[in-house]
Amino acid sequence: MAMVQILEGGWNVPWSVTLEVNSINYLRRSLSARVQHTFREGNTLADYFANLVFDFAGDYHFSHFQDIPMEGRRILNLDKGGTPHIRRRQMN
Repeated sequence: MAMVQILEGGWNVPWSVTLEVNSINYLRRSLSARVQHTFREGNTLADYFANLVFDFAGDYHFSHFQDIPMEGRRILNLDKGGTPHIRRRQMN
């Protein structure tokens, strides 16, 4: 959400990310692109990778599809196929 606000000009650009913001804005001017915030929970694959890092506090580098853990590959294949992923919270 912060990055969308920065790119849309709603917030000032922190000096530490000025280079990246300028690069993204350059690309946005040369392409037809829309920047939109999606809650992490709405992007199952991003949520999976974020939880992977938070849960194990490690560095990950995936060079090939086969390097991704099975659960991540399943989510990615569902996304590629356009299959919706419905989240349900189990009640105890």
